[in-house]
Amino acid sequence: MQKSRGSGPPSADTSTLCERLRVHGKPIVIGVAGDSGSGKSTYTKGIEWLLGQTLVSQISLDGYHAEDRATRRASGRSPLDPKANHLAQAVEHLTALRAGESVQIPIYDHTQGCFQPPRQHTPTPIIVVEGLHTLYSEFQALLDFSIYVDTDAAVKHAWKHQRDTQERGYADAEAEHEIARRAHHYQQWIAQQQTHADVVLRIHPSELGRLAPGQLATELPETCYHLEVIVKPGDPDQPALYFPVDLNNMTRNPAMPFMLATVPSQLEQQTVNVLHVDGHMPPAALATLEQEICAFAGLDSPAGTHHSDPARPPTVRFAQMLLAWPVLGHIAALIE
Repeated sequence: MQKSRGSGPPSADTSTLCERLRVHGKPIVIGVAGDSGSGKSTYTKGIEWLLGQTLVSQISLDGYHAEDRATRRASGRSPLDPKANHLAQAVEHLTALRAGESVQIPIYDHTQGCFQPPRQHTPTPIIVVEGLHTLYSEFQALLDFSIYVDTDAAVKHAWKHQRDTQERGYADAEAEHEIARRAHHYQQWIAQQQTHADVVLRIHPSELGRLAPGQLATELPETCYHLEVIVKPGDPDQPALYFPVDLNNMTRNPAMPFMLATVPSQLEQQTVNVLHVDGHMPPAALATLEQEICAFAGLDSPAGTHHSDPARPPTVRFAQMLLAWPVLGHIAALIE
């Protein structure tokens, strides 16, 4: 494959990122936090999708809940309450994994609402840990990079209701009751973690209709969202990452509706760059972007098993890459 303009790690070392990961020795831990139903798993799958399961493994902190669904119904406790989770055990397991030891990870089956037998987890070069409390203080020293997913309440409500009723066996009324009950719990126990994240992903309903001077001339699918990716500038230098757009297509009929912008900002007394993404990303541009990132990692194509999943909307696909790119750059700097 012809070498991409964005390829090559920011180092004199001629080995690829994937090759260096295989011999690095110490696992690199990526922490992902956010509310239940916020899209944590969906939007962070890009790392595993790009590098493959031999290099990347996933751990859900849901297995460290102290109670199963039936017990919670009786006790009234919320899994968002950190005291309703075995966080100390999770810290112990993550510490062991970072030291190269295999551990027995507890498993929670959301479909049945009960715990399953634990499974042995052997450290991989990259471990992605996702859960409700992943960026709590007791975990921060164990994380090499952190992501927080902050989803608009209306979007999260729709996602969570659909997931809980169709995949987790909740009745409609029970799902609505849980969503309402947990809204306060989210503000009390979860939301404050985003101040500790290296990258924050915010997900809103699409705003392209608001930009139309009259009426939007095309119907947007329900899977179209306005995404904000908030990153702290000054991260390790990375090669250029190209996202080609054919401007001629923007004047044709029909035009593909999409928006891409970056806004330097001040947030919580910190300088950040905010990337805004909305609408349909051009397929050819997405393919080129994937190729650029794969070349940076030393791959001909994404190594994950679900990279060709047709169900992934273009905006989701683009967001996965936007999240994966700073993570890979940070990893490249760590293992130079």
